[in-house]
Amino acid sequence: MSPIAAITEATKLLLVLGAVSAALILGLSSAAWSQETTAPAADGSGGFGFENNDKDPIEISAENGIEWKRDARTYTARGNALAQQGDTSIAADTLIAYLDDQDELSNWEAIGNVKIQTGQSTSYGDHATYQESSRLLVLTGKNLKIVTERQTVTARDQIEYWRDKDVVVAKGAVVVVRPEKNTTIHSDEATAYFRDKVDDPATPEDETGDGSEVYQIEAQGHVRVDRKEQTAFSDHLAYNPDTEVAVLTGNVTIHSKDNTYKGARAELDLQNDISRLLPAPGQRVFTTIRPKEDKNDTNSGTQPAPVN
Repeated sequence: MSPIAAITEATKLLLVLGAVSAALILGLSSAAWSQETTAPAADGSGGFGFENNDKDPIEISAENGIEWKRDARTYTARGNALAQQGDTSIAADTLIAYLDDQDELSNWEAIGNVKIQTGQSTSYGDHATYQESSRLLVLTGKNLKIVTERQTVTARDQIEYWRDKDVVVAKGAVVVVRPEKNTTIHSDEATAYFRDKVDDPATPEDETGDGSEVYQIEAQGHVRVDRKEQTAFSDHLAYNPDTEVAVLTGNVTIHSKDNTYKGARAELDLQNDISRLLPAPGQRVFTTIRPKEDKNDTNSGTQPAPVN
């Protein structure tokens, strides 16, 4: 299974970046000084990594030319550089591939106005790098964003994809917006874990696909979950997409309308709209529920009892 086939929705856009290395090596070596070139994908390479695109040609173009530096062992496409295969593409001001002494790719980078498009997602950043030794791809920039049909993810610092682990990590003021669920998740860092996808027997054959699926999403650091008339805070969140249950742990506080709940652990059933608050061993959960007269009488001077 190809690397990109192991990524779904938002994460597919990240691995597409890694495939530009193959495009540069295949295309630029045969036309190092031309402004546009088309090269077929190598047998079995999958080109950009999509198995259904392995027979499509890779097209590379740049307004200011494509350059090969033999001594530096670099290939560079400059000026609205674009590498495209089928419905997958990566665009940037500059695309650079670095080769080692054996003419193998060691690392690559995309610089300026980076935009990666797939059939499922579009991502944006200012800079992207990939290191073959660590199998790590990093996307950075001032306006990091991943857009899919079901959600939008933004991050302040960077987005990482660890190819060997099938893990994607977003860092710095992460925001995940899921309009379909009326849910927004804020955190300092968020991590998505993947597993091999198991096709649903009820799904039509022409709608099934290879790859993997997210089986766990974790968020940590100043976690906040906003949904409908409820806001929940915690130190850590674990979300299971199969059950649509989010488990919050560590300094849990839930504000629901005018009521406040505190405990060590909370379970939010997003599918059935049920929330549960649980204590730690030997502890108790707390809640403050304001009487109706306190809610309506703003001049009564009555304040809800503090919750410790």
